[in-house]
Amino acid sequence: MDATDWPRISALFDELAELPAAERQARLAELQPPELAARLARMLASLPEDPDATVLVGGTAFNAQLADALSERPSNKRPEPGDRFGSWCLAELLGEGGMGQVWRAERADGLYQGEAAIKLLRDDYASPGLAARFARERAVLGRLTHPGIARLLDAGEQDGRAYLVLEYVAGQTLSAHARDHALPLAARVKLLVEVARAVEHAHAQLIVHRDLKPSNVMLDESGCAKLLDFGIAGLLNDSGMQADSQLTLITGRRLTPAYAAPEQITGGAIGVAADIYSLGVMLYELASGQLPFGGKGRSRTELEHAVLHTEPARLTRTTRSTGPGPDEREHGPGRPPDAERAAGDLEAVAAKALRKDPAERYASVGAFVDDLQRWLEQRPVSVRAEDWRHRVHLWARRNAAVAVGGLLVFAALSLGLAVSLWQRREAQAAARESEQVTGYLAELLGAASPDQNGGRQPTVVELLDRKRQELATRFNDQPEVKDRIFDTLVKTYFALQRFDVAAPLAEQRLAHARQAFGEEDPRAEDATLSLAGIHTAVAGGQPVIDLLEPLLLRWDSRYGPQSEKSHGLRLQLLAAYGRVGRFADAERELALARRSNDTIYAKNPFEHARFATYENVLYVYEGRLREAERSLEAAKPFWNPQEAERIRPALVLERNLSFVRWRLARESAAEATARSDDLIRRWDAIARPGNHASTLMRQLLAAYLQQLGEFGPALAQLEKAQAETEAAGADDAVTGLLRRTLVLEARVLGAGRADPATVQAAVQALAALDGAPLIGDVRRAEGLLTLARIALAPGAGEAGQMLARNIEHRLDTLRPLLAQSRNLATRIDLFKGRTAATPAAWLAATRVRVAYFDGLPEPQGLPEWTSRLQLACALRATGEPWQETLTRAEAARPPNLAELTPQLHPLTEVAARLAAGTAAPDCDWRF
Repeated sequence: MDATDWPRISALFDELAELPAAERQARLAELQPPELAARLARMLASLPEDPDATVLVGGTAFNAQLADALSERPSNKRPEPGDRFGSWCLAELLGEGGMGQVWRAERADGLYQGEAAIKLLRDDYASPGLAARFARERAVLGRLTHPGIARLLDAGEQDGRAYLVLEYVAGQTLSAHARDHALPLAARVKLLVEVARAVEHAHAQLIVHRDLKPSNVMLDESGCAKLLDFGIAGLLNDSGMQADSQLTLITGRRLTPAYAAPEQITGGAIGVAADIYSLGVMLYELASGQLPFGGKGRSRTELEHAVLHTEPARLTRTTRSTGPGPDEREHGPGRPPDAERAAGDLEAVAAKALRKDPAERYASVGAFVDDLQRWLEQRPVSVRAEDWRHRVHLWARRNAAVAVGGLLVFAALSLGLAVSLWQRREAQAAARESEQVTGYLAELLGAASPDQNGGRQPTVVELLDRKRQELATRFNDQPEVKDRIFDTLVKTYFALQRFDVAAPLAEQRLAHARQAFGEEDPRAEDATLSLAGIHTAVAGGQPVIDLLEPLLLRWDSRYGPQSEKSHGLRLQLLAAYGRVGRFADAERELALARRSNDTIYAKNPFEHARFATYENVLYVYEGRLREAERSLEAAKPFWNPQEAERIRPALVLERNLSFVRWRLARESAAEATARSDDLIRRWDAIARPGNHASTLMRQLLAAYLQQLGEFGPALAQLEKAQAETEAAGADDAVTGLLRRTLVLEARVLGAGRADPATVQAAVQALAALDGAPLIGDVRRAEGLLTLARIALAPGAGEAGQMLARNIEHRLDTLRPLLAQSRNLATRIDLFKGRTAATPAAWLAATRVRVAYFDGLPEPQGLPEWTSRLQLACALRATGEPWQETLTRAEAARPPNLAELTPQLHPLTEVAARLAAGTAAPDCDWRF
């Protein structure tokens, strides 16, 4: 028997599983050939006495027994407590599902204490199709970063068994929490809104869950909902429909009929409407304590027939006339104490979500959430056509005091009617706007069909690139819709680290919002913040200042300098001031931000610790490295928070401290590499390999290794960062371009010279830099100076000289913009002194560079030692006294330099030759 017999076996298994024991045996006796009956008998023997309605084709028992029937290979050893998977040790079996087992696991490598949920693919039926399905779940979860969705921490394969490491949520299921706490109806709806927002995030990532039910929602100890189990989640394709139907045919169906949409039962196209239906079932059950079509007491056939062919009872009739069955009382959420409040609006919301036809349900989860939010706020929902009496009644409930006093005044009634009509117009406008945005996204998804793409599946970025070109001419008569679409595209490209595309879109959104709504409209201000955030992400300076200075003035006037809104804006602005060397402005804003931080977060120690990030950034720009180190060290007690939302800022604090220590030459090359590897591992656990934070960490480490003279390991770090970024699809035209110039420079430093191919690659990189307007002021100067070192390297020849002249011309243009950034300005002067190729020009430039270090409040480690040695070499080359300068240079040498690197630092030899009177006059060109 081979895989072609699966459809027949699955149909027979479905039929026999529903029969009583006696009828089942009689039916088995009729089957031919006898081998088929024997295999089905073995499969049916695994069924429990009271089979769960969720055991369908593709369920646990079916897949395990079917795989045994089709394969004679013995099963591997079952997992047991104590087994290791990566850095985790199995502790307790939590349950088994359609794809395998879920275990509670504990961290076992000693780095930190923690718990996780490990999902293991069952090795007894790990067919290629199921392995693909498991691999897809890993990819799906890796794209979901929402506080309401259990995070993917790790993934791998060990001894032929694939596994996922997921966030462990200790608590109760949604039903148990609602039942045990006897939650009122409003509290239940609020929890469902949390779940729906998590589902909405998944849909925005082109993912549909397909198995939403209360048992897949956990409430943690703080009462926050977490959505679990994307094991049957599907990627969206044609018009928002499921894109992996072939994989579903391979692996079988795994669903829960009581919560499944009609199209899931019939095998039709599955899209976001299926999840909306399941949310409607959950709303119905939470509001009434009962399922719309009955629970486990009914057979699967009865359930499927009811879902497909009958209408659920109205909530009012359910709550008033009938009670839940014994199983629903024991396992369901129970009836809320104020269940009668579901009558009317909430009843209408549930009815729309439960429509048989997917096209008649809510257009999006967002629209469903909007109506639930309106009900919570006692506002009319969009799906109920109400008369003016009902609207006035809702208005009166919201404004009881005014309504009581105004019952005798006709003007009060008129005002209430006017308000209600205004609310209706607003609701209708919002609904039309949502429908337009949803339609646009549906068009985007519809373009994903392989039939329209030469038989291949296009990437998300390819789909977005096609659709964004249309915005120039579309929705010009609907400015609100156009603004929302711009906002969605900008956020999507930003999340994909495609800053080169996100920035032009953000600029278009800002120009559109200012023209359509006015500069001080909240939508225009939000667009301003969005564009400034992109420039901040790529370390821009002046563009951030130009955008945020006027906005901060308005917000200080509107909300007050100590407001939370002004506080966040001020932090972003002071970092930009520091980046371009406007230290007086930065210090002024830092002092204001420190006061507002103390006021706003008086009872939040972690936010006080996170403030050290902004202090640190400014202190480093100002050369106050020891103060930066002390500030970060003081924040260390808050670096290991339990809350998931604090992991990223804690990692940023650790990264910044590593950078300061490297600037002060406090760690050896081996220690720095180990620290970087540990931080990258933890970044990758909450993001994906090749993420922006991990590649930045490798770049910072590479710069430190180059200062230590460890050119080979530095090149290895940069090449690894480039490979990981390319694998992640995040090698964009901004951060990716600058990183590729660093790789070119590292290759030249490692080889000790340039070759024609590398110089030609540098020429091409310069052209690419010219075509990247987002790389401005500070970052552009840094990129040009990176290419300059290639142009000046031995072996660069005439092509290198031409490249150097082109770079010098561009730096001359930037020089006025960077006048206050003395670090960059003096580095530019030093390059120009070298290109002049005269000892006098080189000496003048090195004096300017050393004067910069003389003006700093404390020693600067390796960069200062390098500059002072260069000055000593330049003085000797021009015949001027140099001995005292060499003495000062040796005083600036890090005292532990011999311990930092296993080999002799190249500049140590330069200093020795200089003292002996034999040093080459140009020092070492690599520093």
